[in-house]
Amino acid sequence: MPEQNPKLKDTVILFDRDQGISIFQNIRGYNNLTDDAEWLLERTPQKSRGFILRPISKDGQEGIWVGEYTHAGNQITRQDLIYNRNGSAMSKMISDYAAHKITERKLIRKLNIRRLKKSLKSKVIQDFRYYVCPSDLFYPSCAHVTRLYEALIHRFGKGKKIHYALIAEEIAKTKLCEDVILCPLRVPNLFERVLNLNKALKSLGLGEIRLITSDMVELV
Repeated sequence: MPEQNPKLKDTVILFDRDQGISIFQNIRGYNNLTDDAEWLLERTPQKSRGFILRPISKDGQEGIWVGEYTHAGNQITRQDLIYNRNGSAMSKMISDYAAHKITERKLIRKLNIRRLKKSLKSKVIQDFRYYVCPSDLFYPSCAHVTRLYEALIHRFGKGKKIHYALIAEEIAKTKLCEDVILCPLRVPNLFERVLNLNKALKSLGLGEIRLITSDMVELV
């Protein structure tokens, strides 16, 4: 007997390097994973490169299809089929969203690129990097911010006046993640680098880099 094709669910999630996450529902298309994805890409002009997630099922087993696209056109260049436990859980979560059992906000939070890289064994996902770190990824959940703040406190202490350039230099020494090309903590302007760290610290409730004068700051 010929091998059966997987059954396709009608929710598709697009991860774009520049535009972030987009969710498309009620996709009918051609009932073919690659053709449907390329059909969607043709109708999505605001994109650069990234990948597409689509829940699937086969022989009663839930899974996830991952298709990569590049800036060169609207073609799928690589793809993975994932039918393990994590793929099944991801498929169910997207189906729950389509059935209005969870909110879009919760779904996007669960589809954090770091979680995907940990849970799904997909070369496409492992190779993915955002161009600029999305604010909803950096400010509430950057693991490096906590480590960096602790290093700053250890070196400078709290309540002491420090030139902001020393903070920026310490940031530059820290090894950061590889999920993005342009990290907010790697911007060329030293003062902006410190401001971005301060926003993340306040968002996480860790502390604050308080401006004392135009050049001097203190750790709070």
